[in-house]
Amino acid sequence: MTTAVPYVNIAIGWRAGARRGDVRVAAKSNGRGRIVIDRTPASTFLIAMLSHRRARADDRIPGTLNGVAPGGLLAMRGWVGDAVRTDGRRTGSRMWLLEDAKQTEVTRQAAIQYLSESVGEIAADHGHDYSVAADWIARGRLRATVVAYGVTVSAPVLVGASA
Repeated sequence: MTTAVPYVNIAIGWRAGARRGDVRVAAKSNGRGRIVIDRTPASTFLIAMLSHRRARADDRIPGTLNGVAPGGLLAMRGWVGDAVRTDGRRTGSRMWLLEDAKQTEVTRQAAIQYLSESVGEIAADHGHDYSVAADWIARGRLRATVVAYGVTVSAPVLVGASA
């Protein structure tokens, strides 16, 4: 039997209007605040889903005709800490590669693959199953959803000209 490892992370709150996540702070009576700790997979998965994972060598970089971006290595994005990892694992999601994709079933399936890639190792490390889904909610807008450990996390993904 696999033992589940508890989640402990800084709580992230999603601000849809600003299209970003912020650290959640609980107000105190003295005018100061305290960083909220999240003991569910929600914040961990939001970070994984919305952080940019480095593109692979065979990925097409958005905003280019041939996939070769003028920014060189910087165009491939990604977390700088991944450069020193020796286990080959990467942080974040390649969902950003869909920025100029078309609204097709292939794009939706790519989103599911990128979601699974971003949260799969985390769920495995914590000893539980997970499921991912992506569905079109409007023109140029996907909803990416992860369900794990009794928690559902959804985030919007802008695709194509809407990005």
